[in-house]
Amino acid sequence: MNIRSLTRGDGVVIGAAVLLFVASFLDTFDTSGNGAPNAWDNLGLVMSMYVGGIAGAVLIVLARALPQPFKFVGLDLGQIGVGLSVFAVWTAFWSTIDPLGAFDDFNSLNIGAGSGLILGLIATLLLAAAAIATPLVPALQAALVPAPKPQAPQPYGAQPSGGYGYPGAGAQQGGQPYGAQPQTGQPFG
Repeated sequence: MNIRSLTRGDGVVIGAAVLLFVASFLDTFDTSGNGAPNAWDNLGLVMSMYVGGIAGAVLIVLARALPQPFKFVGLDLGQIGVGLSVFAVWTAFWSTIDPLGAFDDFNSLNIGAGSGLILGLIATLLLAAAAIATPLVPALQAALVPAPKPQAPQPYGAQPSGGYGYPGAGAQQGGQPYGAQPQTGQPFG
């Protein structure tokens, strides 16, 4: 894997996937009491919205980092990842609008979408937008980790300055090793 091939758009995809993972542990419903369920208590929601979005992000980043494009059923891994991220947005949108789904008998309780669904919707929107816009927007196509700059050459005949890690680092300017006693001259005589 080549980490230097990742773009800023891939960084946004990774960040959105981390945000989506965190959102899966927050409350799904906004209730007045304690004990509201999170996404892991609802298998259909967690698999379609949260795990689907995270899997899409992994496929997008993996497709970019691999040296050779890998195809599955004639599709590139990145295309499958974009499809999963759009599906996660679709699920997040409808789950946020109608958080109780088939349990409409509880609508009299005035239960709305919780922080996990709202943050999940924001994360999936960010994920899908970055996945779709990365090939189209030049600012998102820039390298995430820039290539190292070449070291400036030394002027002709100059030696590297003495410092930690360089040969002769212990020698001072006057040719005297650090900590050595000064030499006294011979008496005339």
